[in-house]
Amino acid sequence: METNIICYLPLKNGATFTEETWGLIEQANIIATENDRKIAVVVHSGLSTDDLRQLPFDEIYHAHLEIEHWKVTDYHFQVFRKLLASFNHQKEIYLFSSHPLYQDLAVRAAMQSNMPIITNVMEIMIEHKSSSLLAKREIYNEKAHEFTAFSEARQQFLTFERSILYGKQQSGKPSFVQEIEIDLVNSPIRFLSESQVDWKELKITEAKAVIGIGRGVHGREAFDSILQLAEVLNAPIGGSKVADELGLIPREKRIGASGTTIEADIYVAIGISGSSQHLEGIKGVKHVIAINNDPSAAIFQRCDIGIIGDYQEVLPELVQSLQVERQSEENVEYLHIG
Repeated sequence: METNIICYLPLKNGATFTEETWGLIEQANIIATENDRKIAVVVHSGLSTDDLRQLPFDEIYHAHLEIEHWKVTDYHFQVFRKLLASFNHQKEIYLFSSHPLYQDLAVRAAMQSNMPIITNVMEIMIEHKSSSLLAKREIYNEKAHEFTAFSEARQQFLTFERSILYGKQQSGKPSFVQEIEIDLVNSPIRFLSESQVDWKELKITEAKAVIGIGRGVHGREAFDSILQLAEVLNAPIGGSKVADELGLIPREKRIGASGTTIEADIYVAIGISGSSQHLEGIKGVKHVIAINNDPSAAIFQRCDIGIIGDYQEVLPELVQSLQVERQSEENVEYLHIG
């Protein structure tokens, strides 16, 4: 039987595709067979029709919300309910990001439909004998895994951990693109404001970028450039077990099997050799940048970018480069306003 694989595409600020978008599409590709139809649902605050017509789906349904509405789940839910009513309800598998907005939407949609949902999936597999989905999840504070499967259900909902949703941009030629017209009902929930939490207040488990320091970091003066990097990246500072034992970081910011596991997009490891217990703590990190003066350090086996050298010489240049890049991005955004 043909299955509809329906992706509710995550966007940045309602107007930009990201690695998370392409990552969810890759999960759809894992699930879909040749006979299945891939359908995209895009609720946005200003994407162009051309952008939508290049997405790699068979069908695309989209709706435009003003940004203050886009940031409130209630309005997404109104769009989604209207969309559900238009489907013929063959077998359907709905895929969402575990971002709080989309996770809330997925749970509400599953409850509304009285259908099963599996949340925070780390990996999806297909059981060949039954062709059913098998979802891998982390349990017991990420110390163990469980594998969960759906019983037979006409509709199935899944949300995927954001740490696994990253991929490269893809393109296609959908055969059907339709805008969803909707008369919004005012929600009792309103978006008021948002602000960025300073790196000093961010938990290392919540940050998109994290800095880790190890035994190789020494001396108060050395921290000046590390603090500058933390400011530029808005990245809290954690570290290895040795850094904790030397008093370089507080106990709650130890990263590793005996401390905290992080799932940041970027982890900058400074003066960290890369013991097995520390690598266990960064297994969910997307990209690792390692700076160490020992070319044989184990951390270089885990990193995406490895810099062999004295971090006190490397960091000032890295900070300067990031500041120039950030200024360039701000100028581009300013030039495109209006």
